[in-house]
Amino acid sequence: MDSSDLESRLRRIYASLEMAEETDMAKLRAEVIRDGKRIALHQDFTGGLSNEEPENYAHSLIHNIANLRDHLKSWAKKNGKNSSEVDSAFKNSLALRIIQDLSDNDKHGYPRRNGGWSRKSPKIGKITRSLQLTTRAQEGSFVAMTLGPRGIPRISGSGEARAVISAEIHDCDGSVIGDFRQTALEAIGVWEGLLAQFGVGL
Repeated sequence: MDSSDLESRLRRIYASLEMAEETDMAKLRAEVIRDGKRIALHQDFTGGLSNEEPENYAHSLIHNIANLRDHLKSWAKKNGKNSSEVDSAFKNSLALRIIQDLSDNDKHGYPRRNGGWSRKSPKIGKITRSLQLTTRAQEGSFVAMTLGPRGIPRISGSGEARAVISAEIHDCDGSVIGDFRQTALEAIGVWEGLLAQFGVGL
C-alpha cells in the first residue's frame, strides 16, 4: 500500500466534511409565513434537507475518520514506520476514541461494552444543521446576519457564514460531553498531524 491510498482516504474525510456544509445563502432561504395580517419568517438552516440527510452526512464523516486507523496501521507496518504510534495517537485522543465509539454504535448497536473506547458510552443527539458565523483572525473583524424580505440570509462584515452539521454528544446519563463538529475536527487534526509525521500529506 503506497501513500496515495492514505491521501485518498484523507480527501474522503475532507469531502465528507464539505458535503455537510453550505455557504450559499440563497439555498438557506427562510420560510415566509403570511396569515393576512402578519408576515413571519421561520428559519432552521436545513436548506430543504430531509431529516435523514444530515444524519447521513454525519455518519459518513464519522466512519471515514474512524476507518482510517486500521489503514494507517497497515501502511505504517509496510513502510518502515512505527505502527504503535498510531495506537498511541488514538489512545491519547479522546476525540478519536469518541468518534470510534460513535462508529461502533452505528455498526454494532448501543451501548458498547465497558463504555467503549472512550469509557463514556457516547451517543450522538439529534443531528441537524445550524448557521455558524466566524470572524477573521484580525482586530476589528465582525460578522452579522439579517434576513432579507424573501427570507434569504444576508451576511455583513469581514467574517464568514456557513450552515454546518450540528449535534451534541451525550454520555450514557444524557449529559453533554462534546459538540459533534468540534470533536470531528479535533479527531481529523490528530490524524493530519500523524500523517505529517509519517511524511504523508496533501
